[in-house]
Amino acid sequence: MWERCLVIAIAFGGVLLFDGFALRGKLTARDKLVYGSIVLITLYGAIDFAMNQDWPDYLDLANIPFGKAAKTMEQLLQTDWER
Repeated sequence: MWERCLVIAIAFGGVLLFDGFALRGKLTARDKLVYGSIVLITLYGAIDFAMNQDWPDYLDLANIPFGKAAKTMEQLLQTDWER
């Protein structure tokens, strides 16, 4: 777990340090909101990965609107290979 946390800290630190210098004074308030939202979503995924928990994932969120359609398509495409 500590190795995962170290890699995540180095990766996030590098990205935020680079973006801090590269984007300083170039972002509007809306850009900062979008950037912060993306960082928070990514940080949530990184913490979920590091702690190896079974928290709700991005796929779980996509399963809400698309789950029934995906299950139907899966059933339509199933074949019987044992014939």
